[in-house]
Amino acid sequence: MAKGKSEQDRLIAEWVADRNKHKGEITIPPLGEYPPDLDCWYGSILNEHVTTDVIRHFADAMGDRNPLWRSQDYAKRTRWGGIIAPPTITDTIVQPYSGKMSPEVPPFDSFFTLPNGSTRQIFQVVRPGDRFNVLQIDLGLTEVEPTRPKPARQFDDAARRVIINQRGEVVAIHDRHMDAVVNHDLAGAPFWGLRKRRRLTDQERDAITKGYDEETRRGADTLYWEDVRVGEEIKPLTVGPYSVYDVAACYTAIAGHAVAFDVEWERIKLAPWFHWLDPEVNAWTCSGICHFQDDKGHADIFTGGTAVGFYSQLEWLLGRMICNWMGDDGFLKRLDDRVPVYPIIGDVLCCKGRVAKKYTEGGEHLIDLEVRCENLDGVILMPGSATAQLPSQTDFGKV
Repeated sequence: MAKGKSEQDRLIAEWVADRNKHKGEITIPPLGEYPPDLDCWYGSILNEHVTTDVIRHFADAMGDRNPLWRSQDYAKRTRWGGIIAPPTITDTIVQPYSGKMSPEVPPFDSFFTLPNGSTRQIFQVVRPGDRFNVLQIDLGLTEVEPTRPKPARQFDDAARRVIINQRGEVVAIHDRHMDAVVNHDLAGAPFWGLRKRRRLTDQERDAITKGYDEETRRGADTLYWEDVRVGEEIKPLTVGPYSVYDVAACYTAIAGHAVAFDVEWERIKLAPWFHWLDPEVNAWTCSGICHFQDDKGHADIFTGGTAVGFYSQLEWLLGRMICNWMGDDGFLKRLDDRVPVYPIIGDVLCCKGRVAKKYTEGGEHLIDLEVRCENLDGVILMPGSATAQLPSQTDFGKV
């Protein structure tokens, strides 16, 4: 039965107050997904120890052929002296969706939560042989302007991960943002998987594969800070169409959903509302099935629409585009993005960017970028911004 507005507002206020009692709490993420932990749901340490294999598998999961992540012979000739990891590698150290999970559904007429991007600050490169500890800090709920039709009320549910290597250095601080939405039915949400898949023309299809064959990376050709101009476009990166195989590749890198049988049952018992009861076979199944297709290639069992991809994979692609642009001597210090529209199976993912600002700060030569990932119809799937540190010609005595 629908609740009156005053009653609903009272329940929401109680829910927010109860949830924010935990603001500032620190949780130590467990190693592995078993046993499941409601205080760190989908937030375990996945790879405590980073190896060349882990780095290569992560690069494979975003389709990145950069030899800096793969070839010791190549990498030893760079400023880094050996293989390093892509800057978004932290998603394979600790699962990017982490947060506190209630075992019960909040008492609202309708309620759902969805990942809504992240803010990364990066301080150190990750190298083979590094080992990690992680602190998770609850940042609480903050009400924001709803992006769904009224009477929806929307909250930013945020959690911070502080990722620390074996030398006690903070490698990255990664804030995860979730949309918590009350009074709006996910099944009717156009931002979700209800868009129709687009059929490519032969020319569009061939242009994508031609781009794969002709992809260029700056690599060892140093991009100096002095050579960058505000307003200039950076070389785009286009991949796709997004397939269930690409989604599966993402699963290999972030295994927070990738548990099976007995281990998955342990999670279902803790939070059954977060999983799905398949009416055809009358059995529980993993909530992550919304990322996959049926045998017709277009069914999302949650909404009846097309299966959806991972927002984190779009972040990796933005990072890949920036690394291609700035070359081996650059360093990605910050990547901040949100996901107003989820990618669906069949989307072509077009990453673009432009230089918004150049400046010096604390002795560093920095470039701010406006970046985004959109599909071929111009629907912006992920807007964002980034900061890159570039070498200066003064560092090399060129000016």
